[in-house]
Amino acid sequence: MLLFAGLRGGSAPEPAGFAEMKKFAGELASRGRLRRGAPLDLESAGARIRVRDGKALVTDGPFAEAKEAVGGYGLVRAADRAEAIELAKRYPHARWGPVEVREILFFDPV
Repeated sequence: MLLFAGLRGGSAPEPAGFAEMKKFAGELASRGRLRRGAPLDLESAGARIRVRDGKALVTDGPFAEAKEAVGGYGLVRAADRAEAIELAKRYPHARWGPVEVREILFFDPV
C-alpha cells in the first residue's frame, strides 16, 4: 500500500497535479498494478475511537500534533518491496509530499 501524506494545513496540489496523479493512476491500473486508490477526507471530518475499560472514547479530528497527515492511498500490486518502492518513486505525489510504502499483512481470521 502506498500512503500519501502532506503537511498539515498545507495547500492541496493544483488541479494540474491532481490531473497528473489521475493519469499516472490510470496507467498503473491499465497494467494491472493499481488495485484501488482514493484521497481521504480532511482530518477535521474524521474521528478516532479507542476503548478503555470497556468505554468507547471518540475524539473528533484533527488529531494529535504532527507535521504531516495521511491524505490518500494507493493499493498497488507489486512483486516485492523493491518494485513497490520503484512505483512510489514515480508517483507524482512524491514531488510535493511523502509516499510511504507498507506491505499489507493478510491473515486467516479465527
